[in-house]
Amino acid sequence: MSIDRRSFLNHSALFTAATTLPARWCRAKDLPVNRKLKMRFAVASDLHYGQANTPFVQIAEEMVGWMNKEKQGKGLDLLFINGDLTHDNPQLLLELRDKHLSKLEVPYYCTKGNHDYLDPKEKSPTESWKKIWGYDANHTVTHKEFAFVLANTSAPAKSNVYRAASREWLKAEFEKYAKAPAIFSLIHIQQRKHKVCGWPQHGVNDVNQVEEGEAVMSLLETTPNVRGVFHGHNHDQTSMWISGDRRYFFDSHVGGSWGAAKGYRIVEIDELNRMVTYQVNAEAGKELNRND
Repeated sequence: MSIDRRSFLNHSALFTAATTLPARWCRAKDLPVNRKLKMRFAVASDLHYGQANTPFVQIAEEMVGWMNKEKQGKGLDLLFINGDLTHDNPQLLLELRDKHLSKLEVPYYCTKGNHDYLDPKEKSPTESWKKIWGYDANHTVTHKEFAFVLANTSAPAKSNVYRAASREWLKAEFEKYAKAPAIFSLIHIQQRKHKVCGWPQHGVNDVNQVEEGEAVMSLLETTPNVRGVFHGHNHDQTSMWISGDRRYFFDSHVGGSWGAAKGYRIVEIDELNRMVTYQVNAEAGKELNRND
């Protein structure tokens, strides 16, 4: 879908109203059924477009269909594709963008994952995230008073390096949007070392990165208006984890060769900034859980 990105990126006058209500998570059963929604967005991840022995073309088309159906149904403001769009081939980022994601009827933004390789050759069309998508791998989107901070946790072309996000960059972005009713951070790889405090596997695990990852966790959990952190990468995770009163959400996966039922996560925010979220089992066409 062709959009004017400037309308999403200009934040200079977004957060001037002193009466803006802080966003808060609520139980869906406690809210009126007919409440009016202010915003509705989706988070999907891990298409792994190009992975051998998977129907990756079909998978990409299915995801586009799911999102367009959401748009045509209850409405959808934004889609975030939270990393591992492709599988170790820089050129496939262009193919995925032009042949499939161009059919989306909703504005979308992409987080770089550890399988999203770039081509280091100078002047290559895939030498940087910005050349492909028009924005850097560290990038913030604003929409309807809310800020979405997308952080890079990957090396340019190595699958098995799970990096901590840049705490310095995140801190600077969070300070810019300190008056927003909510900041949502999209980080492909969980920043807590896997299996620590019961967390799932596949988190930051390099000995040189674990301490930095915990520093990022501390920042997320001490920034007052960070309301939700969204992770991809863990294909078998569909639920919510809580640490330091912050909510960390996983969304299963769209493609690849392993994991839970394919799906995506929906977040709904009403006019009073009351928020609910749920995972969709796209294979079965039904809501899987509510983490509210």
